[in-house]
Amino acid sequence: MLAEFGLMDWLSMMGSFLLVIGLLVATLFLIKKMGPSISNASNKRLQILEVQNLGARQKLLLVSVNADQVLIGISPQGMTNLGSWSVDQQTEHEGKDQSSDVSENNKTNSSLGNFKQLLAQTVKKQKD
Repeated sequence: MLAEFGLMDWLSMMGSFLLVIGLLVATLFLIKKMGPSISNASNKRLQILEVQNLGARQKLLLVSVNADQVLIGISPQGMTNLGSWSVDQQTEHEGKDQSSDVSENNKTNSSLGNFKQLLAQTVKKQKD
């Protein structure tokens, strides 16, 4: 016994199928966009403060662990600790006078130069 389907039955089934697929795609998109912010409760010791996408498969994560902040680079080859500092040190730096800020900026620029070199090497390896 074969059931016969009319044109309206086929259109109804295809419309329902497309609606379910559309809802699935929308749900996955929202989960991806809101995922890190959903899990960031203030009472947790580990928090993702910021995520910066550098490319299709590269990211920078700023993570807070207890009283420290860690900058992590994520690539297909793995994760790399790019730097870490204490949150207390950051607030102390904001209270210093202008002359000490200049020397701090020179140190920061040299560490940023190292970061730029590391990032350039990583990108070059991925292109090869």
